Amino acid sequence: PQPIEWTLKPARLALKRRKERQLTYNTYLQQIKNRQATVDKLRHNAAINPQHTPNADAQMANAQTSLDNARQLANKALEELDEVSQRVLREMDRLKAEVDESLRKIYVDHAKVQVGYSRQLDAEWNKLAGMGSGPGPAIPMRKSTSSGVASDTEILMI
Repeated sequence: PQPIEWTLKPARLALKRRKERQLTYNTYLQQIKNRQATVDKLRHNAAINPQHTPNADAQMANAQTSLDNARQLANKALEELDEVSQRVLREMDRLKAEVDESLRKIYVDHAKVQVGYSRQLDAEWNKLAGMGSGPGPAIPMRKSTSSGVASDTEILMI
């Protein structure tokens, strides 16, 4: 069996990459917000000042192009984030299955140890019950009476 660190490593790596993609996507969203504010500001200034200078038109075109580029980059970043998120989900399913299998094996091994211990304990009790003078047990074994009084053997075992 491999150490738990090796089992967790791919899941941790997937989570790290998802966090990086989330940060990239959020950065692009902030850029869109900032560039949209710039475009809105330039439009507002153009509406207030009816004189259109070539410089103002060029600024407006550059700001709009920059906004469109930021939107494209944000869409690409969102696709990457979705891909990485799907990988995280696959890794978590794999990890869950491996941990489940490992725990089941541990429980089965524990049960086997308990059965072995119980058999050993029964053998020792049989040895103790077989000691004594003669063919019978050293302590007379009686069945419980109908009044519910326990036999000597039952008391000895307690």
